[in-house]
Amino acid sequence: MKPFYISLKPFLDYRQLLHPTAWEKIFGNQNPLEVEIGPGNGEYLARLAQDHPDTNFVALEEYCDRISKTLRKLSRVQPDNVRVLRMDVRPAFQYLFAPQTIRTIHCLYPPPWPKKSDTKHRLFTVDFLRLVNNRLLDGGTLKIVSDHYPFILWIQEQLTGTGFEVQFNRIAAAYDTKFERKWVQEGQSEFFQLLLTKRKAIDIVEKKEGVLKHYTLNHFNPQRFHLEEYSQQGIAVVFKDLLYDQSRQVALVHVLVNDEHVFQNIRIVISQTTQGWRLNLA
Repeated sequence: MKPFYISLKPFLDYRQLLHPTAWEKIFGNQNPLEVEIGPGNGEYLARLAQDHPDTNFVALEEYCDRISKTLRKLSRVQPDNVRVLRMDVRPAFQYLFAPQTIRTIHCLYPPPWPKKSDTKHRLFTVDFLRLVNNRLLDGGTLKIVSDHYPFILWIQEQLTGTGFEVQFNRIAAAYDTKFERKWVQEGQSEFFQLLLTKRKAIDIVEKKEGVLKHYTLNHFNPQRFHLEEYSQQGIAVVFKDLLYDQSRQVALVHVLVNDEHVFQNIRIVISQTTQGWRLNLA
């Protein structure tokens, strides 16, 4: 069997992008910009890219296995009008997209977090919908499709003050994704679609990005090294592991950070320099 190679051309490292990103330079054209939140296996995204070659698409996904599957789907059609980022959608919309730059946002079957205790994880809060409104062009749309009717009702409750006109429809299976096919096989015949159209522009206060600081320690003993965990005002920091290479005199610290809804795995390098022990992000 011949190996199936995956092209990494559509994949972007968000850490190398400007804030906000000049997407016309990334794609090399002035075509309209659309975003898919959570492409899953990439089936819908690949079809969009093929069917609309004069539109640029940016897909935002957090899970590595889904990134891999999406890249496989894209490699079969080899579109030049798609970029894929492994990034939480909240900071992506906050920092990578300028106001009034996106024509359409697609979100098929997002996690509904059905348990009452888990609703804090849901994406489409009032604040996020106001941010989305600000990034959409006038008349731009956000399309959300779900199999879970209570989740759709919850989203509709969040719409006050977000500047959107809402259209709700009960639909048959129409998007031919893995999850949709699974639910159809299990007997579900009805799905729920929200089309939110921007009718009033919402002004938001843009978050200022903090300056990344570097620190130098006069002394560092890996055997006695210890950092206290931190939890305050929606931010939690947990220090997991420390690896130290004696021959190179370099330490790697694994840190878990949860900032409101954004969870990050961070690694900090501690290395010896002529000025002392330097702390930097890996």
